[in-house]
Amino acid sequence: MEKKQAAISFQKIVLIIATTVFSFSSSTTAFFTMGLHAVPWLAMAAIFYFVPFAIINSEFTSAYPNSKGSLYQWLSENLSQRLAFITSFIWYSSYFIWMMSLFLKLWIPFSVLIFGYDISKLTTIFGVSTKWVLTILSLIGVLIMTWIINHGFIKIIRCLYLSGILMVGLVALTVISNLILAIRHPEQILPNLSSSINTGSFFETQNLTGILSQLPFFIFAITAFGGLDTVSSLVDKLGNQQNKFSKAVLLGGFFVLLLYFLDILSWAIGSNFASVRQLTNQHLGNLMYGLMSLLSNELSQSFKLSAKGTHILNQAYIRYTALTLFTAYIGLLATIGYAPLKVLISSTGTHFFQPRLYQENRYGVLSRAINIQAAIISLFVLALSLGTPFISSMYNQLTLMTNLSRSLPYFLIALAYPFFKRNFQGHYLNIIQKKWQIRLLMCSVMLSISLAIVFEIYATWLDEGWLSVFFLLVGPVGAFLIANQLYQRKILKEQSTIQLLKN
Repeated sequence: MEKKQAAISFQKIVLIIATTVFSFSSSTTAFFTMGLHAVPWLAMAAIFYFVPFAIINSEFTSAYPNSKGSLYQWLSENLSQRLAFITSFIWYSSYFIWMMSLFLKLWIPFSVLIFGYDISKLTTIFGVSTKWVLTILSLIGVLIMTWIINHGFIKIIRCLYLSGILMVGLVALTVISNLILAIRHPEQILPNLSSSINTGSFFETQNLTGILSQLPFFIFAITAFGGLDTVSSLVDKLGNQQNKFSKAVLLGGFFVLLLYFLDILSWAIGSNFASVRQLTNQHLGNLMYGLMSLLSNELSQSFKLSAKGTHILNQAYIRYTALTLFTAYIGLLATIGYAPLKVLISSTGTHFFQPRLYQENRYGVLSRAINIQAAIISLFVLALSLGTPFISSMYNQLTLMTNLSRSLPYFLIALAYPFFKRNFQGHYLNIIQKKWQIRLLMCSVMLSISLAIVFEIYATWLDEGWLSVFFLLVGPVGAFLIANQLYQRKILKEQSTIQLLKN
């Protein structure tokens, strides 16, 4: 096992970090919702949030290379155990909800890959209700994820590496295709750029206009750079590459920025934004296939391909996109199904959960906890797929809460950073040394996250009212209350044990 871990090269780690954080669907969604207006918001998120957070994250992972708990240990040793447990629980809860969302749309790319179109749009498939087919496929997806996780870290890394290679290829395909269109039709470059700049935000409503309609995008821009937290949770499994992980984080972060800006700028140069906004039968789950289909059709028209040639090119583009996103979803689900639960359970004492949950299989995986997680996810998937409109509405509200829940741990990691720098000394902590630099990084990350949350709440209140704001906040607050109760129970058990020993 150790030999396999040692075989993971530095280049593979950088690729995995870059393509785990970068999301092609986030990139296309950013372009579709904001056009070129997405670039300054992503730039602000990168400068004031992602780069400082990547530096903070790289230093934490350098100081705790063998930590199974990562997030929990970072906060417990530099803030408090209670806060560390509550934050870890909220962090896990947000990823649990996100997993359900991913399972429900996992089979969109699979159906596009196999059939060449999104079967979720159909009423029946081979005489069977589409809802039932997608539900069964989603449950199969849960089993696949659980099998991969239960077979250990190496299986997860292989999935991430494969999806990383495919993702780089997809971005290259997109950028090169749009550049070919721009070179063949240079007269369209300025009109395309103008269209992308002058079209309003997708979030624009009667109450949200102008710059206000762009504010909700800022929290999306921050979460578009999410994922370093889960990747860092795997650092203890990297064998002889642990000491290089902090450098890999920074280099991977550079490639994330490059991928986002290249992809969005290429779309803006090569595509007419008004045509993009006119795409029909598209939602944010299958938007990227509509964009790739549009791109292939524009190439076909440019090269005057026959109807057969146009169809072949179109199918090649959308099926490669589907293959990339399907493997990316599998790799992502395996990572977020493994890392947050590992942190929550491995880093805490047996007073928090049942002792059986701490049992590991021969691959070093908390298999009993993973299997229970899979069973609960399966029940949620069944309820959401076959439930009432009320359940679907409740799930949509939960999904909105995940952006807030996922951003809170980043806020607290930044808060812990000055205490961490004061407590730890070493040659591996030489990126930032001066106190004003430490405070600047901390404040930059915390302010960015605070503004993003305020923008999200303000936009929701302005457009939908206080009831929607309440549902936006109830998820993180509910997770906080549950976690606090669990921690309080742990304190009471410890006190009872001490009392028994005294007697």
